[in-house]
Order: sequence, then C-alpha cells, then structure tokens
Amino acid sequence: MKYILIIEESKFIINLLTIKINEYFNSNIKVLIAHSYKDAVKYINQYTSEIAVAIVDIFLTDVMDGKAIVLTNSNNIPTIVFSDLEDKLHKKLINLENVLDFIPKNAPNGIEYVVSFAYRIIKNRDYTVLIVDDSKVYRVKFKNDLERLFLNVVTAEDGKEAYDIMLSNKYEIIMILTDYNMPKMDGIELVSKLRQTYKKDSLSILAISSNDDIETLTRFIKAGADDYIHKPYVFDELNVRINSNLNTIELFKKANDLANKDFLTGAYNRRYFFEASSAIVTKNNRKQKEIAVATIDIDKFKKINDTYGHDVGDVAIKEVIRVVKSCIRNSDLLARFGGEEFCILLEDISLEDTKKLFEKIRNKFELNNIKIDDNISINYTVSIGVAYKISTNINEMLKISDEALYEAKNTGRNKVLIKQ
Repeated sequence: MKYILIIEESKFIINLLTIKINEYFNSNIKVLIAHSYKDAVKYINQYTSEIAVAIVDIFLTDVMDGKAIVLTNSNNIPTIVFSDLEDKLHKKLINLENVLDFIPKNAPNGIEYVVSFAYRIIKNRDYTVLIVDDSKVYRVKFKNDLERLFLNVVTAEDGKEAYDIMLSNKYEIIMILTDYNMPKMDGIELVSKLRQTYKKDSLSILAISSNDDIETLTRFIKAGADDYIHKPYVFDELNVRINSNLNTIELFKKANDLANKDFLTGAYNRRYFFEASSAIVTKNNRKQKEIAVATIDIDKFKKINDTYGHDVGDVAIKEVIRVVKSCIRNSDLLARFGGEEFCILLEDISLEDTKKLFEKIRNKFELNNIKIDDNISINYTVSIGVAYKISTNINEMLKISDEALYEAKNTGRNKVLIKQ
C-alpha cells in the first residue's frame, strides 16, 4: 500500500484534497492526514518507506514555519508545497532537494494541480524516458532532473544509438527527449524514422536544442515531435512539459483501452482480437507455421449466476483472466468474446506444448477455489476447444475451436479437445 501524506491544519483544504485524491486514485492510495508537526513525525516514523509523496503547508501552529518541509525533505519524501509564501526564507525552503513543486493556495485550480502532480510522481515510476544528446553534461543534467520526477531514464549519445535502442525493444520507452545537432544521425532524422513505427498515442517525442532558429523547431514538429525544450532550461519548465506530455499519452491510452478492452475484466475485446490476430495469422501462414486458437467456456455458468447472483458471476468471469494469464506468455493474445467465453491465439508453439498448456489451464480451474466472503466460496471447471493448424483465416480457426468446444461440452465438460 502506498500513502499520500497531507500535512495541513485547514480542515477545508484537507477535505478538498482528499476528495480529489479519491477521484484520481480510487482505492489504490491511502491518505494520511497530519493536522500538526507532531502528527507528521508519527506518520513518517511509521510509514517512511511507503509514503509516495507529501503535500505540505509551510505554516503549522505547533512548530516554526517550514519545519514540516525540512522533515519530509530529510526523510527523502517527494514533497509538494501547497501554501502561501511570505519571505525569502520560505523561498529557500522550496528549493530543497526533495521539494518538487510549489503551488500557492490562491492559485486557480490549485487543488486540481496539486493532486494531478502527486498522481504523476506516483505514476512516473512505471515509465521509462530515453535521453538523446551528444553532450555528456546535458545527458547527466537531464537524467538527474528526470529521476527527481521518479522517471526511469536511459541515455544515448546520438540518434543512431537511440534508434538501435528502440529497435532492440529492451526497454518500454514512452518518451524521448532528443537533441538536434548530433553525429551519425541528427535529432530530426531520428524523429522521422521513429514516427514510421511509433505513433503519437504510444510514444511522446520532445525536441531539445540550444538553436534559436524557428525553422529548426518547425522542422522538428513537422517530423513528428510533440513539444520543444530550449537549452538551457530550468527545472520548473522541464517538470511542466514532461508531465503535460505524459498526461497526453495516458489520455491516448485510456481512449484506446475504451475501444479495445473489455470493461469488466480488462482483457482485450472481440474487436481487438480480430484486428491483432490478422497480422499474426498472415505472418505464420507465410512462414508455414502452425498456430493454436482456443475457445474457453465456463461450465454451468448459469448455475453460478442463478445461485449466487450476477456479482459473484462477475468474480467468476474475472477469475478466468487471472488463471489463464498465470499460464500463458506475454506475447499470447487473450480476449473476452462475451459472456463467459474467452479466446486465446498462440504462435511459436508445438502441438505437444499446446496440449500440455491447455491441460494445465483446465487442471488449474478444477483445483481452484474462489473465496467470495466468509460465507461463500465457489469453484467451477472449464471446457476448452482448440484448433491447431496452418491457416490463412482466423474465422476458420475460431469455427474449428468452437466445434471442438461444443464436442467437449457434449461429452462431459471439464476437458480439452484439440482439432487439427
């Protein structure tokens, strides 16, 4: 469990922050509320390593101004100062190493900005950024500043090295910051080549350059860059631009998820399965390689719904995704086709391994017991129909797997049946 620590005396401000935090994080984050310095010390002593970010007021009545900021800073807690500012001493406080931003309480949309920035600090830990610059000084500076924002950072000395890193797929890079003037491959050529593969909904690219020529900026944008940072820069500018572009990428991802993923389980939906499977089927047919397409269906699912209700039925459906994902590879395509029916597409797998895999899945369901609450636990089996062959047509494969599933259901359920 991760925590957000609020050090604030105003109940009104605390209430507004808490409401907004719950909107952003749902139940994934717990809020610790320190009404005083003493409360803050207690929480930090108890939860230091689990406090992901602190939102701190400079003024507390039980301690000298700013001491709460010194407290969070000395415990290496990322800190957002949400306060009024009165003199130079306070300005020095907000320049401490672990203080990432200062937002005045009278700022328009101040509450929204504070919580959205806290969200970014927590979420950034999942993201990797590639820095491309032939200047070692700037590579180090960018790396240090981005790591202050809790981003994972990879560096490259020129466009060619950066392009090779992207082709290697070693890192899941979501953003690139690239210089313009570099040996081997300049920034504009790098952006142009990357945009042939990576669209703006999967990779954000920011140009960085000390060149004041507006033509350079225009060429970068035309090549596919999303934003521009001028060197030398200040941390606040980098902070705002990085977070803004990460927010945009996340909005793209949410839109894609709404279109491609099942709301209940988070698995891919039928529409995405057909889109993604087409290329896989074509590629393997060209290589004259077999693929496996499986249809999985919960046995006697209606009985679960009739006995326990649809809420428990939903738990049973979500459990299919958990169990199947624990058995298959990340590269395998899993989708919910509707109701209690799921489909899986696998490539680069032998017939023998296909038999072993789906028997393992069937057995896991047979032994699985799902605890709903203190009074209810359920278990169920599944039937699995599999098509295994070289094919040019995903619909043909699904028809064969459906026929195999139908036969498995009609000959006793809780079994795997493979047709070639």
